[in-house]
Amino acid sequence: MATHSLTRPAGPEAGEPGGASPFVNEFFLVQGDGFCCMAYRDPEGKWRGAFNNEELPGVIRVLD
Repeated sequence: MATHSLTRPAGPEAGEPGGASPFVNEFFLVQGDGFCCMAYRDPEGKWRGAFNNEELPGVIRVLD
């Protein structure tokens, strides 16, 4: 029977000061023509809806 050992590099955990971010994408509240939703930018720079990952059409404005 094989045994496995899990080791982790020493250092801060995600969420601790100096640790890795637990978030993969940063979400923003955005507004477009006829809609307002949470969204993120994909690696190509396109805006995508946070919950359906569909590309958002038109000009997108980030709300404060």
